[in-house]
Amino acid sequence: MKNTIQILIILLFSWYALASCSASKKLASSPESIRSADSAAFAAKRQNTALFSDGIKEKLAGNDVKAIAKFEQALKIYPEDHASMYELSELYARRARLDESLEMMKKAVALNPENEWYQIRIAQLYKFQGDYESYADVYRYLLRLKPGSVEYFSELSSALLLLEKYDEALKVYEEIEKQMGINEMLSFQKQAIHQSRNDTKNAIAEIEKLSAAFPWEARYHAILAELYMKYGPKEKALEQYQKILQIEPSDPYIRISLAEYYKDASENEKAFEELLLAFANPELDIETKVQIMVLWFEGETFTVDLNKKAERIAEIFQQVHPSSPRGFQLMADVFMRNKDFENARTNFLAALNLDKGVYLVWESLLFTDIQLEDFESLGKHAQEAMLLFPEQPLTYLFDGIAKFQFKDYAGALKSYETGRKFVVGNDRLLAEFFSNIGDTQHRLDNHPASDASYEKALAINPVNNLVLNNYAYYLSLRGENLEKALKMSEKAIELEPENPSYLDTYAWILYKMGDYEKALIWIEKSIQFAEPANGTLLEHYGDILYKLGRKAEASEQWKKARTAGETSDLIDKKIKDGVLYE
Repeated sequence: MKNTIQILIILLFSWYALASCSASKKLASSPESIRSADSAAFAAKRQNTALFSDGIKEKLAGNDVKAIAKFEQALKIYPEDHASMYELSELYARRARLDESLEMMKKAVALNPENEWYQIRIAQLYKFQGDYESYADVYRYLLRLKPGSVEYFSELSSALLLLEKYDEALKVYEEIEKQMGINEMLSFQKQAIHQSRNDTKNAIAEIEKLSAAFPWEARYHAILAELYMKYGPKEKALEQYQKILQIEPSDPYIRISLAEYYKDASENEKAFEELLLAFANPELDIETKVQIMVLWFEGETFTVDLNKKAERIAEIFQQVHPSSPRGFQLMADVFMRNKDFENARTNFLAALNLDKGVYLVWESLLFTDIQLEDFESLGKHAQEAMLLFPEQPLTYLFDGIAKFQFKDYAGALKSYETGRKFVVGNDRLLAEFFSNIGDTQHRLDNHPASDASYEKALAINPVNNLVLNNYAYYLSLRGENLEKALKMSEKAIELEPENPSYLDTYAWILYKMGDYEKALIWIEKSIQFAEPANGTLLEHYGDILYKLGRKAEASEQWKKARTAGETSDLIDKKIKDGVLYE
C-alpha cells in the first residue's frame, strides 16, 4: 500500500509539472494524451533496448550482417542511441565500410563527447585513414578530460611524429618523463627524433642521461659507446667499454667491441689481444666467431704477420670448440689463402670427419686436390661427394677431370654429360662442362661432337680463351677450317698475349697453312715465354725449322724435345733418320 501511494505521488507530481510547463499554451494537454505519449515512448525504448541486446548477441556469435541489421533497427526507433552507433562503427570497419564507420563514430561523439571509448575509437579511425591532424586533436581533447594520462600523451606523441611536428612531440615526451621519470622507451624516442634531425649532440645527451640514471645497465653504455664511435669523440667510447667490463667482465661481445675500437685507432696489437680473448671465451657462439673471422681477414692482403694471427685465432677456436668442424674449416681457409694446399686439405678432411654433411667443405677439398694435382684423391673424393650430393654438378665435373687424367675418356664423358644436366642458372659452369666435353670427345676421335661442344661453350662465352685455343689447335691437327682456327687463335692471344701454349697454337696453324716464316716467329715467341719449354713446343720448333731447310737445327730441337717429354710418337724416328715425319 505504501509503494502504491509513492508511485501515485510521483505520477501526480509529474503530471503537475507537465501541466505547469504547458500553462502558457492556449490548449492544455489532457491527462489521457500524456499517459498515451509516455506509454509509447516507454514501449519504443524497450524495443530499442531489446534490439541492441539482440545486436550484441549476433556480434558475439560472429554474425556481423545480422548484428548490423539489429543495430540499424535500434537507431531507427531511437535516433540518438549513441551506443548502437558505436557498435555499428566497429562492424562497418570490419566490413571495410570505413567512411560509414567514421561518420557513425562522429555522430556518437557529438552526442556523448566525454565518452573516452568513443574518442579512442574515432582517433583510431582518423589514424587509419591518414588524418593525423584529427588523430592528434582527439588526444589533445582527451588530455583536457584526463590531464596527465601517460597513455594519452603517448598516443599524442605518435600522432605528432606522423605529422613531423618534432618540437611539439619532444614537449609531450618531457611531460611524460616528468610523470614517469627517465625510462628507456622515452629516451630512445627522443634520441630517434634528434638523430632524424641530425642533432647528434642532443641525441647523445639523451643516452648519456639514460646511462647516468641506470649506471648498472651495460646495454646503455654500449649504445652510448656506439654513438661516440660514430659521431665522436671516440676516446669517450673507450670509457664506456671499460665501464661495461666492470659491470659484465665475462661478456665476450665487449672484447669484440674493444678489438674494433683498437683496430679503428690503428692499435693493431691491442686489437689482436682483445680478439684472442673473445675467441677464448666459450660463451661467444661459433657462428659469431666465424663471421668475425670473415670480417677481419676476408679481403685483407695476407702478410706473414696477418697469416700468423689468423692461424693463432683458428687454433684457439679449435681448442675451445674441439668437436666443431668449423674450427678445422677456419684453419683450412687460412692455409688456402696462404696457398698451403696440403695443410688446407688436411684440415678440410678433419672437418669432414666430424660432419660430412656440409657440401661447401667437399667443394673446397676437391679444389685442394686440383691444386695439388692429386688426381687419384680427386677421383676418390669426388665419388664420395657425388653419393652425398647427387645433384651438385661440380662433383661430376671434378670426377670427369680425374677420369680424363687417367685416360678413362668414356668414364669422363659420362660424368660430364650427367653433371651438366644439374646446372641451373650458371652459364659459366655450363660452358666449363661443354669445354671439357669437347676435349674428351676429341680424345675419343668424335670430332663432330667435339666441335659441337666447343661451339656451345663459345655461344655461352665467346671470349673463353681456353676453348678458343683448344678448338683452334684441334682443328689445326686435323687440317680443317684453318682460317676459322687462325681467327680463334688470334682472339685467344688477344686475351692472354704471353701464354706460350696459345702462341704455339698460332704458330702451328700457320705451319699447317704453309706460312713457315711467320710460324717460326710465333714459335720462338712461345718458347721465349715458356719456363721451361715443353716437348710439344720444342718438337713444333724443330718441324718448322726443318720446313725452312734448317735441318741441323731441327734435329737439335727434336733432341731437346725428347728430353723434355710430351712429344709425338714419331720423335725417335725423326731424330734417328733426321727426317720430318707427319
